Amino acid sequence: MSKILKKASSSFSVENANKYSSYQLSENPFPTMASVNESSPEKKYNGSIYEESIREEEYKKLASNFLEVAQSNPDHLRLGFLSDTSYIGRGNGKTSFLVNLMRLINKDYSLDLSHDSNKCFSIYFSPDGGGSVKTFERFVDYFFNALIKSNIISECLAILRYEAIDKLGWQDFNAEEHFSSDEDIVVKLTDDEWFKNNIPYYKREITEKILENSNLSSLPADFPLLKDLTILTKLISQKDFENYFKSIRNEKLKLEFVFTHLVNFFIAAGFNGSYVLIDDFERIPDFQSAMQKKDFAIQLRTVLFDGSYQNSRIGFYNFIIALHAGVPRLIQEAWSLAGMEQRVSISGNGQARHIINFEKITDKHAIKLVKKYLNEYREGVYEGDDLYPFNSKSITIIANNSEMNISRILQNANNLVEFGINSNAAEIDEELVAAFFSKERQVEPEEAVKSISSTPSLNLADKVKQQK
Repeated sequence: MSKILKKASSSFSVENANKYSSYQLSENPFPTMASVNESSPEKKYNGSIYEESIREEEYKKLASNFLEVAQSNPDHLRLGFLSDTSYIGRGNGKTSFLVNLMRLINKDYSLDLSHDSNKCFSIYFSPDGGGSVKTFERFVDYFFNALIKSNIISECLAILRYEAIDKLGWQDFNAEEHFSSDEDIVVKLTDDEWFKNNIPYYKREITEKILENSNLSSLPADFPLLKDLTILTKLISQKDFENYFKSIRNEKLKLEFVFTHLVNFFIAAGFNGSYVLIDDFERIPDFQSAMQKKDFAIQLRTVLFDGSYQNSRIGFYNFIIALHAGVPRLIQEAWSLAGMEQRVSISGNGQARHIINFEKITDKHAIKLVKKYLNEYREGVYEGDDLYPFNSKSITIIANNSEMNISRILQNANNLVEFGINSNAAEIDEELVAAFFSKERQVEPEEAVKSISSTPSLNLADKVKQQK
């Protein structure tokens, strides 16, 4: 018989397709590799499953010293550190914290968080490792790419055009009928075809009205927005800003574009600040020479504090940098030589306003974490124990065997769900957990699965001593 017509001798059983039903779960709720990828469509990987109470103290300090302070205050903090106090390596939850902080800020552009005193957007980025980011110019490339990814330039173009048309008068155009949401405004007012077919003004007229804003009076002649003054070109979009940035070969001009001209552009659109969240910062100094570390710190000081850039004058961009334990000592000398230690100490303790210590979690935190993931994947209407198939004692054992490392807790929970099902266990109690870890310790190192959370921890304190 033809292979395309022949049937397989076995088939799937739809009733038994979900092996996690015995635990009242739609699937294994825990990630196999507990590292956050904000772009992932799966909530267990993109950081959207987040237990706020675990980092309540850290958030309160950050909100009090950054988010709730008016940007108009000349003494507002422009640089802060999310400083990990644990030397057990990666996986303590900093990435989830930063990603969710960015989402929280962008939800209402910080207006709700600052009692309407600030309208700020937030961006997040993590530099690649392997020595790909040794210079400040390369760092700015990542910074700008994060701006593009956030779509904030498109939003600002839409805001400026909407306000300009409003000042000119809508004529017969009914804005409420054409725009169903904020997203709809952005999409339509940055679309060349829709703009030409619906807006009762030429783009030149609208751009001239936009340029009456005093914040845009010093834009260079080649700034992308000014191309809308010409007749035979398409409506300028965020892509034109991206292409313009890529075309800049001179480092000083690149810095002026990002830290002066874009700042004025954002201010013209109604924003008075931005929170720039930088993760995995150690990937930069890890591969820098002593001179490169110093140059980087000097340029950071220049764009944030005492340069000729607009950002240096008003502090539009507020940097929050995540530091793993030991990293401050890796860059302390360069930081001091660059004059940054006097401005924003990197070696200060947790009492300093700009340093938010990221502490190791507790047993109670671990129980809340596991509960959060379980409840996200309950099958149907579930009214049983929130911790089932685990219990508080078994979770505590998992947490302690994971050195209170969030990534390891989640990955071990994933493995234990599989272990429990394969063992036909009715629940994952203390005995089962003990048996699992006993079996794990018997596995030879070369047979163990390699992953971020299963590889040996790197003691950064020892690494610093070795470099001295």
